[in-house]
Amino acid sequence: MSSWTEGYIADIPYALGFYRETVPAHIAFAAACVGKHPGLSLRPKRVLELGFGMGLGFVINAAANPGTHFEGVDFNPLHVAHARGLADEAELTNITMREASFQDVAREAQEGQHDLDLIVLHGILTWVSAEAHEAIVEIARKRLKPGGLLYVSYNCMPGWASVLPLQRLMRENAKRVAGRSDQQTGSGLDLVKALMSEGAGYFKANAGLEQRVEKMATLDKNYLAHEYLNANWFIFHVADVAEMFGRAKLGFIGSATLVENIDGLSVPEGTRARIGAETDPIFKETLRDIASNKQFRRDLFARGVSTLNPAEHNAILNGMRFALALPRSKVTFKFPSPVGDLDGNAEIYGAVADLLAEKTASFAEIAALPVFRQGGAGATLQAVGLFVHSGQVLPVPVPSQTGPEFDPKPAQRLNRVIAEKMLQGRVYSFLAAPGAGSGIQVPHSELLMLAAVLAGQDKTAETMTAHVIQTMQRLGINWVKEGKPVTEPAERQNVVRADAATFLNEKLPVWHRLGIL
Repeated sequence: MSSWTEGYIADIPYALGFYRETVPAHIAFAAACVGKHPGLSLRPKRVLELGFGMGLGFVINAAANPGTHFEGVDFNPLHVAHARGLADEAELTNITMREASFQDVAREAQEGQHDLDLIVLHGILTWVSAEAHEAIVEIARKRLKPGGLLYVSYNCMPGWASVLPLQRLMRENAKRVAGRSDQQTGSGLDLVKALMSEGAGYFKANAGLEQRVEKMATLDKNYLAHEYLNANWFIFHVADVAEMFGRAKLGFIGSATLVENIDGLSVPEGTRARIGAETDPIFKETLRDIASNKQFRRDLFARGVSTLNPAEHNAILNGMRFALALPRSKVTFKFPSPVGDLDGNAEIYGAVADLLAEKTASFAEIAALPVFRQGGAGATLQAVGLFVHSGQVLPVPVPSQTGPEFDPKPAQRLNRVIAEKMLQGRVYSFLAAPGAGSGIQVPHSELLMLAAVLAGQDKTAETMTAHVIQTMQRLGINWVKEGKPVTEPAERQNVVRADAATFLNEKLPVWHRLGIL
């Protein structure tokens, strides 16, 4: 492996993903949820993503937010070439990207440059060198504006403590196995399973590892290689990360995982009084991590962002808007949390879902619903926050005071490119949703239906069904229903027709409202 990789896995691409916590509107709402001013994330003019991987999420964010310029840096030429190809095919004009190390970017940055409103780092902090960490701090110190925010996610203690020997085992095994990193990962998993079956004491002493290994076996090998085989593998305590970004004059805001800011929904009941009484914000986060055995953090830091007083808080929240990301019939009031699934009151959450099924609504409009007459803004914030946390509702960018509300054309061009790629055998499981400045996850079946719509074959469920089945036959794939392939022709015809009718009647109107097409 050549020296430019600095021990990072570079012989295979990273997984294709989109992470809603990287969306500017989500970041702004997350800050407001904890009573902090969203600062420049409300209407960002320039966003930098460091380590964008294959770049799908980076490109979707740019396409869905055409009024913001997105700058991206990744040191892997395969990643940059892929992301640039998507951006070029979609004719995106608000995006620049380059192949460079973080050290390169830090050296080029000027003192007081302060040209960025938002910096995004997803996952990469765990896997790069200590020198790269220092470069990240320098970039933030020199380039992030006062009022700017930084999002960073990373593997953390104590949830990964028992996994450290497992990672080292897989890395040492990889050094002794020829082939690509994904093949080395497969060999490492085989070794781990063999040692478990042979009664190795490490696995007996750490009972939770068996479940982790079972899950690993179901995950993409490329992702696992990047997660477990890098030479640099930093598992941080939150205090370490806070100290790191403190050197760039950044202060801790809260978690971009909204539910983790609410102790009543995220830590065991017996620990809540102790955590609630703690006044030091970083030690409070340390206690929360211990209480929930946290293994992954999504932190927000800010440069000079203030705490909102009640009047300011209400004004900021009331100006925010929200969109339903799925058909009303698919909305659930069961919300995942670190302490188990939470069941929302059907009357309260149903009223919010009904309103958002009719239109994109402001926080003020949601708070004015009769069901919130007693609970007020606090109850409204928890309900909206849980819907956003579950991904069923998306915060909508605060509109510019001069330009149009949103321009869907760049995102629609990207979505057409994604549909065309699918017809060539490459599947991207996300589409840009410019009406929310974000992206949505879509199954393969809905990409096939999108292709039918773009081909003008969406007049009836029958015409869509015929087009979809023809496409499937050409690509050599089967329709999947409830996790099982549907291969019998008559059954396939019936299943696809039923799904096409549901798509046309329920999903397509939502996609139009979100500007997806």
